Amino acid sequence: MTMSSTLIHNALNAQLPTIDRGDGVWLWDTDGTRYLDGCSGAVVTAVGHAHPAVLSAIAEQSGRVTFTHRGAFTSAPLVELADHLAELTGYAGVWFVNSGSEAVEAAMQFALQYFQEINAPERTVFLSAQRGYHGNTLGALSASGHARRQAIAGIALDIPALPTPYAFADQGDLSEDEYCAQLLTDARAVFERYASRLAGILIEPVGGATLAVTTSPRGYLQGLRALCDEFGALFIADEVMSGLGRTGEILASFQDGVRADLVAVGKALGAGYTPIAATLVDARILHTIETGSGRVLGGHTYGGNPLSAAVAGAVLDVFRSEQLVTRAQSMGATLAEGLRDLADKHPLIADTRGRGMLRGVEFVDTAAATERPQGELAGRIFKAAVAEGLLLYPTTGGYIEAVLVAPPLTITPEEVDELISRFDRALTRVEADLAFEAGHVLAESAR
Repeated sequence: MTMSSTLIHNALNAQLPTIDRGDGVWLWDTDGTRYLDGCSGAVVTAVGHAHPAVLSAIAEQSGRVTFTHRGAFTSAPLVELADHLAELTGYAGVWFVNSGSEAVEAAMQFALQYFQEINAPERTVFLSAQRGYHGNTLGALSASGHARRQAIAGIALDIPALPTPYAFADQGDLSEDEYCAQLLTDARAVFERYASRLAGILIEPVGGATLAVTTSPRGYLQGLRALCDEFGALFIADEVMSGLGRTGEILASFQDGVRADLVAVGKALGAGYTPIAATLVDARILHTIETGSGRVLGGHTYGGNPLSAAVAGAVLDVFRSEQLVTRAQSMGATLAEGLRDLADKHPLIADTRGRGMLRGVEFVDTAAATERPQGELAGRIFKAAVAEGLLLYPTTGGYIEAVLVAPPLTITPEEVDELISRFDRALTRVEADLAFEAGHVLAESAR
């Protein structure tokens, strides 16, 4: 079989619709089919498609200057963006890169440099959750318990695993406090094993695409913060997906009462209009480097380019003018209610969970005669949703059957209702197909 195009897709012979345009929460392909973007692409398009304020910023900055190298110049949009992010989050410094993977890598490098600056170069070990995802570069993917790790089999860095909160499957009969205590006991054992060499932990405050928006039991992240302080390790929060308002707070870690030492943000920062991400740096780390070597040992060619900075600045202005962080709380509650209603109606739905406008829906087919290949059920639901003009984001970690539901924060109540209606029809379609197949299997076995 040969590829149908020189363009390489993840599935090499994929026949995908060709996108033509977007507006708000809607996308149109070249055949005129309209899709409701129920997942913001890959949880990216926080302010919707073709927002006029962002398009205006693109046009204005493009007419001035689009690129300068960070080693030679700074720019007004870049300084203003850094100040805006620092004001929103309370962090002392902002380091710009191009993608979430790079932001995670930069956070790890800041941590390593910090320990070098304080004459503790032996601290090179990071811990990360057993079932998480942090990016597609070597360090970030090594820290991920994800199917994509197969791509670096044999060369992945050795990053020990912390327990992953996954209450739906793992909490059992334990109370929330008992479950939290169990997780922290297991986490302490890992901390103790690597105590003298620990550089930091890398955690998604709200799980992303691996286990479909898992949240921690009350007190768990605070307990990890306390362990970091006890063992002299840094707390790195991967908020590439959850950060900048998606969960109803500017950073999801703040909802858990935790202030990380380093934070990776992305996705919503450029909101699909430009590649940009950032690492937020605490004053202690920044001061140590400033009074030590005085140099950051890293950098990317396009990091902090004026065009991306101006576009991200316009995105944050939309966040402020349209109160999207607050809106994520109110519309998130509406979305959560709609998903719970679907769960009551459809036996395929095993669990709905999440925060704000970041929601996960997990599936189980209890009537299946034989075990399905992993990902097959979620794939069928995804395709049925596309047929109903709804885009969802299937999990890719290799563990569960689930999708993420995370529309643009600008979605209206009427559009949330439409999202739920289309999802409802997709589930009905899949359940009918599964029932037919189960009946066919029974008929064949009776012969």
